[in-house]
Amino acid sequence: MRLKSTPSAWAWPTSPAQAGAAPVQSLPYLLEAAERVDQGLPLPTTLTDFFGSTPGAGGARPKATVRDETGLLWLAKFPAVGDTFDVAQAECCTLQLAQRCGLTVPEVRVQKIGGKSVLLIRRFDRYWHAPGTPIDTGTALHHTLPAAGLAEQRLPFVSGLTLVACDEFESRLKGYSDLALAVRSTVHPAHIRADCEELFGRMVFNIFVSNDDDHLRNHGFVRDPRLPGWRLSPLYDVVPRPSVAFERQLHLQVGSQGKLATLDNAMSAYSAFTPQRSTAIAIIRRIWGALGQWRTALEEMGASNTGMGRLIDQLAPAMRDLDDIASPALQAELRKQNGDKSQH
Repeated sequence: MRLKSTPSAWAWPTSPAQAGAAPVQSLPYLLEAAERVDQGLPLPTTLTDFFGSTPGAGGARPKATVRDETGLLWLAKFPAVGDTFDVAQAECCTLQLAQRCGLTVPEVRVQKIGGKSVLLIRRFDRYWHAPGTPIDTGTALHHTLPAAGLAEQRLPFVSGLTLVACDEFESRLKGYSDLALAVRSTVHPAHIRADCEELFGRMVFNIFVSNDDDHLRNHGFVRDPRLPGWRLSPLYDVVPRPSVAFERQLHLQVGSQGKLATLDNAMSAYSAFTPQRSTAIAIIRRIWGALGQWRTALEEMGASNTGMGRLIDQLAPAMRDLDDIASPALQAELRKQNGDKSQH
C-alpha cells in the first residue's frame, strides 16, 4: 500500500517511552490512513500501532495517538465517511460549552487539514512530574506541562462499564444512578460529593444538548496518585445529535421515567447525587444559564467558519429550550432565583 503523503522526513518514535505515538506533523498522513481505516482497508504495519484496535467500515470513528512538539500526548479523532456535519468541530465546541457550564473537560482543539477537521484531545491519563518529588496538589494533573527534569507519567483509567461491573448487554438497563453508586463505593471519600454533583451536571448537560451517546464506556475514572484514589475523569465523547423529535432519550437511564431526556426526570433521581434538592436545582440553573447564549458562544469559537456548512444551524435541532424539557412547575422553580432570563 502507498499513501500520497510522504512520512519519511518525520521524526517517528524510536524510544519505548514514545512508542505508539506518531509526531503531530504526521497528521496529513494519518488522515489519509484513517480514511482507509474507515473503509475497512488494510494499513501499513508501521501505522497499526498508532491506530490501536482498528475498526472496520461502519465501526467506531478512526483515532490515533500523536505527540506534539512540546511532548504532550493527544488523541486525534478523524472524520468518518458518513458524517453529515463537521463532527470534530461540533465535539470541540460542545466540550468548550461544557467547560463554560462548570464541568471538567480535557484540553481540545481542531486542526484543519485539506479542508477537513481533525479533533485533538489532550490525553487526560498522562501527567508530567519530577520523579522522587511530591506531586503538586494545586494543579489538575491533566493540566501539567513538560519541562526540564519532568517525566511523563500515566494514570490508571477504567470506564464506567468496569466500575458498574456489568457487561454490554446488562449496561442497556443501567443509568446515571448506577454511576453515582459506583462513585460512592469507589471514589476517594474526599471527592465523592464533588464527583456526584459533577455527574449530575453531566446528565443535565447531555439532556440540554441531546447527547445520547452517553453509554457507560463514555464515562471514565482515573486514579489520582496524590490521594491515592479514584476520581471521575474529565468529560469526553460528547456530540449533540440533531433531531426533530420532541420527546428524546439518553442512552443511560435518567430517573423514574427511564431514559426520557427531561429535567423533571433528572430531578426525580437527584437524591442519588446530592441530598439537597436545592443543590440539584442550582446545578441545573448554572448549566441552563451558561447555555443560554450557545449560538454566540459557538460563533466565538469559530464554528460558523467550518467547511461543512453552517454548523450552528446544523446543531440547532439538538439544542433544547427549557420549555421543551421542563414542566411549568419546574420552570417556575428554576426561574425563581434566576431573574427569568430569556434563554436560547
